[in-house]
Amino acid sequence: MGPTALPDPAGHLAGFLLADSRLPSGAYSHSAGLEPAVLAGLGVDGVYPYLLSRLNTVVRTETAAAVLAHRIASGHSGCTFPEVERALDARTPSPAQRDASRRLGRGMLRLAGTVRPDHPAVLALRAEVPRPTRPVALGVTAAALGMGAEPLARLCCYDDAQSVVAAALKLLPVDPMRGTGWILDAAAEMDAVTQTALQTCTPEDIPALSAPWMEHWAEDHTERTRRLFVA
Repeated sequence: MGPTALPDPAGHLAGFLLADSRLPSGAYSHSAGLEPAVLAGLGVDGVYPYLLSRLNTVVRTETAAAVLAHRIASGHSGCTFPEVERALDARTPSPAQRDASRRLGRGMLRLAGTVRPDHPAVLALRAEVPRPTRPVALGVTAAALGMGAEPLARLCCYDDAQSVVAAALKLLPVDPMRGTGWILDAAAEMDAVTQTALQTCTPEDIPALSAPWMEHWAEDHTERTRRLFVA
């Protein structure tokens, strides 16, 4: 019996890196849609229900897309990145949300091109989709950094939840300890989203879920001249 393979330390660190709020697509630049929701009247007591609503709509869709992009980048799917992008566009009726996702995705692709400039999937995505959505760019970046599909799916859930909480701390009178509690309370929901996303094998498997108020708020947000976050 040969020696047991040790885990790739870079792959383990990748999850921490990609959840860093300082990234071009991190929580310092986007609020996971919370800023326009607060401007529309959402209060402190609505933040946790909002977080759960995103997990069951937007995050389910985006996590499935990120997992599929990861499979393509890892050579485990016969789909293409443009096919995933078309599926995401069809499931994102709000032009504002599509545009924000592509701006954030461009920042994520820039990160991938900096840390893994010669990775075949990074080069392929840049050639095929110069302005990818955030989930697709995240899936490719995770694969290039050696992350597995399951850690990626959990990262998608955690990153969205912590983006909501981080924005709430800036926009509302929220006790940081309460915000931490919200993320812990949502653990079971995140696990459910993760397990469902791992079943994604084709663009048709990406769920089509509606979040009309979030879409409406996102459109309103583009008309505002004074705001803290891109989205």
